[in-house]
Amino acid sequence: MIIVDVTQLVIPQIIKTAIDALKSTPFDSNTLLLKCMFIIFLGLVMAGLRYVWRNLLMGSARDVEKGIRDDLFKHVLNLDMAFLDTIKTGDIMAHAVSDINHIRMAFGFGLIVLVDTILLGGATFAIMLLTHPKLTALAMIPMPFLILVTRTLGKKMYRFHKTAQESFSILTELVRESFFGIRIIKVFNFETIVGQKVRGASTDYFKKNLKRAVITALLRPLLGLFFNLSTLVVIFYGGYLVMEQVLTPGELVAFLQYLGILAWPVIAIGWMTNLFQRGMASLKRINTLLDSTPDVTSPETPHPLSSVKGNIRFKNVGFAYGKGSPVLSDISVDIHPGTSVGITGPPGSGKTSLVQLIPRLYNTTKGTIYLDGLDLKTLDLDFLRQQVALMPQEAFLFSGTIKENILLGKPLDQKKLDRIINVCNLKETLEEMPDGLETLVGERGITLSGGQKQRVALARTLILEKPIIILDDPISQMDSHTAASVISKLGRMNLNATFIIISHRISALAACDSIFVLKEGRIDHFGTHEALIKTDRFYEHSYRVQQFEEEYDI
Repeated sequence: MIIVDVTQLVIPQIIKTAIDALKSTPFDSNTLLLKCMFIIFLGLVMAGLRYVWRNLLMGSARDVEKGIRDDLFKHVLNLDMAFLDTIKTGDIMAHAVSDINHIRMAFGFGLIVLVDTILLGGATFAIMLLTHPKLTALAMIPMPFLILVTRTLGKKMYRFHKTAQESFSILTELVRESFFGIRIIKVFNFETIVGQKVRGASTDYFKKNLKRAVITALLRPLLGLFFNLSTLVVIFYGGYLVMEQVLTPGELVAFLQYLGILAWPVIAIGWMTNLFQRGMASLKRINTLLDSTPDVTSPETPHPLSSVKGNIRFKNVGFAYGKGSPVLSDISVDIHPGTSVGITGPPGSGKTSLVQLIPRLYNTTKGTIYLDGLDLKTLDLDFLRQQVALMPQEAFLFSGTIKENILLGKPLDQKKLDRIINVCNLKETLEEMPDGLETLVGERGITLSGGQKQRVALARTLILEKPIIILDDPISQMDSHTAASVISKLGRMNLNATFIIISHRISALAACDSIFVLKEGRIDHFGTHEALIKTDRFYEHSYRVQQFEEEYDI
C-alpha cells in the first residue's frame, strides 16, 4: 500500500514536467513519449501491487471474521444454562452473522481507507502546501464544514446502526420461532397473526435501516459538494497565478491532480466513518456477549478424583432460577452407589431442577452436593460431566441419521449398539424404516413420532455407560405397552451405575430401590414402592389411577 501510494504521488510530478516541456523549443517528442511510457509502467506496477495488498488485507479480514465467529461460538458453548435461559437465539444469530460481517468490513475496507487517509492524504496535502501555501489554504476552506458534517452524521450513524441491529435480532428470532413452530401455526390457523407480527418486525427493521441509509446517502453528496467547491477555487485562483507567472501550467495541472488524489481520502472519510461506526457498534454488541462470564465454572485447582463410584449426597440444598422464588428448599438425601432411585411428584415440584444440579447445569443457591464425598464445586467441570449421562425431558435430536444421533461422534461398538437398541425397543421400529439406522430424522427429529424420539434419546443416554445415569421422564410419550417393555429391560441391564429416574408413571419407578416424592420443592415422602402406597396419599392415588388407565388402555 505504501509503494502504491508513493507511486501515485510521483505521477503528477511526471505530468507537470511533461506539460512544462511542451513550451520548450524545439519540442522533444521522444522525451514526451518516454514520460508517457513511464506513466504506463507505473500504472501497471500500481495495478499489480493493488491486487496483492487487497488479496492479503481482505484475506486477513476474513481470517478475523472466522476467528471472532469461532471464539463467539466456543464462548456461547461454555456459558451456563442460567445465562442461556435469559438470551434469545435470534440475538446470538445476529451476533454470529450480521455483527461479525460489519466488523470484517471495518477491519478490511476500513483499514485500507484509514491508511490511505493518513498516508496518502497527509503526503498529498504536504506536497500541495510546498507548491503554493496560499492556494492550498484557499482550497481547504470547505474542509472544516466537511469535518463538522462527518462528525455529526457519524454519531447518528452509530446510533441508527445500533438500533437497526437490535431490530434485526428481534426479526431473526421471530422468523426462527415461526419456522420452528410451523405445524402449530398451521393447525391453529395462526398464519395471519404470525404474518402480521413478522411484517411488523420487518417494517421496524426496514425503517431503522432507512434512517441509516439516509445518513449514508447524505454523506457522499456533501463530500462531493465540498470537493467541487475546492476545485472551483483552485481553477480560478490557480489560473490567475499562472497568468501572473507565479505558477507554471504544469504546476497548476499537478496541483489539480493532487487535489483529485486528496479527494479520495477526504471522501473516504465518510465511508470510513460509516464502516467504523457500524463496526464499533457491532463490536460493542459482541463484546457484551463475550464479556459475560458463566457462574458455573471449574475451580482453579480442581480436586483429583481417579474413579467415580456414584455416591451422591444432597445436604440442605436450595435452588432458585435467577432472582426468582426458591424452586427447591432444604433437600437432604443420600443416594448410594449402584442403587436405583425414583423421583416423582406433582408438576412444578422441582424434579427436573433437582437432577440438573448433579452435572452442574446450574449451581445450588444454598447447601452442598457431594460426589463420593467431594463437593461438586471442587471437581473439574468437564470431568464431572463425563461421569453423568442425562436424558432431558425434551427428546432433542440433531439433523442427521438415527445412528449419528445415538453415537454422537463416539466410536461404533456394534454389539453394544445392538444391545441398547433392543433395550429401547427400537429393533422393530428400525426394521420398518427404509434405511434402518441410516434413516434421516430431519430437523429436530421431525420425521419421528414423540415415542420414537424418546427411545432414540434413551439409547443415546444408555450407550454411554456412565457411572451416573439420569433419566428425566423417559417414557412420557410412549404407549403403555412399549413403556412397560422398556422399563422391564432397563431393570435387567445389570448396570453398576447409580440410576436416577424421574417419572409421573408410577409403574416406571416400582422396581427402584427407593423413591422420593417431591412437593413444592421439598421431599415430602420417601421409601420403597410398597411403603409409599401405604404412607403417601398422592403416590397411592396416582398409582391406582394409572393402574386403572393401563388396565383399560385409556
